[in-house]
Amino acid sequence: MTRALTDLPAETVDVVARWNPTAAARLASGPEFRHELFVAGPRRAGKSRLIDGLRELDASAFDFVDDPLDAGVVLMVLDAAAPLGREELSVLDVVTRPACPVVFALTKIDVHRDWATVRERDRALLAGHAERFADVTIHAVAAGLRGAPTRESGVEALLAALLSAADGQTREARSGTERVLEQTRRMIVATGRSIRETEAGADLRAERARLLAHRDGQRAERVARLRSQVQLGKVELMHEVSSRIRAAGAAVRADIDRAGRTELADYPDRLADVVKKLSADLDGVVTTRLDHLRARAGVAASDAPGTVPPPDSTVPGRPEPRHRGLEDRMTILIGASAGLGLGRLVVTPLSVVPALDIASIPLTLTLGGGVAWWLARARGHIAERSHMRQWATESLTTVRAQWEQLVLGRLLSAEAQISEMILAESRSRAGEVDSRVAQIDGELRGLTARRNGQLAACDRDLAAIDRGLREISDARREPKHLPERQST
Repeated sequence: MTRALTDLPAETVDVVARWNPTAAARLASGPEFRHELFVAGPRRAGKSRLIDGLRELDASAFDFVDDPLDAGVVLMVLDAAAPLGREELSVLDVVTRPACPVVFALTKIDVHRDWATVRERDRALLAGHAERFADVTIHAVAAGLRGAPTRESGVEALLAALLSAADGQTREARSGTERVLEQTRRMIVATGRSIRETEAGADLRAERARLLAHRDGQRAERVARLRSQVQLGKVELMHEVSSRIRAAGAAVRADIDRAGRTELADYPDRLADVVKKLSADLDGVVTTRLDHLRARAGVAASDAPGTVPPPDSTVPGRPEPRHRGLEDRMTILIGASAGLGLGRLVVTPLSVVPALDIASIPLTLTLGGGVAWWLARARGHIAERSHMRQWATESLTTVRAQWEQLVLGRLLSAEAQISEMILAESRSRAGEVDSRVAQIDGELRGLTARRNGQLAACDRDLAAIDRGLREISDARREPKHLPERQST
């Protein structure tokens, strides 16, 4: 006993209408038993011409399907050019089922004269391949004939064999409704498998992992890199300060060695101007270095907080007056002695003349005093130069300390400012990442809920199809009510 689709539960009919509307419409528009045919065979075996010939004979005899699992009968097409081989046997194994009848057709007999020998060879090979094909019949067909198929072409005999096999399959096996239900079931199972195998939200999970890996904007790496750059800048700037102080000291000593008394008196002001100019140059070098430091730290110089201009490095006051000591007195004494000796040497010729002997005494004293004065003055100038040189060296040492303090202070201030900016950027980045991660989590939950809903819907539809199949199976197993034997 078979059942129509409309006799099944309403939920089963609804599932079939949603998943397989074409088959449902076919069952609703025609009789329940429909012959579904699948045509298989190797390439260039004449399948298309054979299908056209069958349709010309009876267009409504079969529904040609694309899936062998939906077919009630399989037509295996063989080529008369040569006996079948591995390709034909592999195709046959794929498209046939144990309960599905198979009808064999040998095409192109109008082209190849030894087709009868090929058919016998094919029959022997099929018998050796499977026991079910031991007594198989291979129908010879001239599918290449032009015009409508005739009795001589063998298409009519093939059609009759296909109809006979289809009718027997319909009576002994499944109804068209059952085939539609199984076809719909395969579609639902394939869709559920595809949903399970497809990982929903893979791109979102990858984005989420990438965002969490760099949530703080690589704050630790940037801070560590900043510290190393600060240490490198400290070494370079200290070297720059030392080289500038050495160059200034050499220039100052050379200037003092060539300076006269007037130049020595004005040299503190000149040294202050030199130090001021060098301080301005050094400030430019430090500023350039700090800009490079900000750029390497990923912080724009225009975004950095304004810094207070550094104080000018000045010379610490003027030198104290040089105190005259024992050396100056000894210089005067030595100068006077040398002057007197030189005066006596000069006036010695005058002592020959008695009248000029008395005049030589004041002349000797005058010359001695003059030489003593000059020697004392020269000794004082040399001492002033030495005093100024010592003062300049001490002043440059003080200026160097001021420059080093200035450089270290600006470096530490810049490091603190850049660190604060990195922390602010990290906090902002972390907030943006947390917001995006929360959004991704919401999307993933939505995808998971949608996926679970789709799987649950597939399970419900499978359960409805299975209930319909069980009802068909139960109806087939119901005993036929035979008329009771009348007792006489």
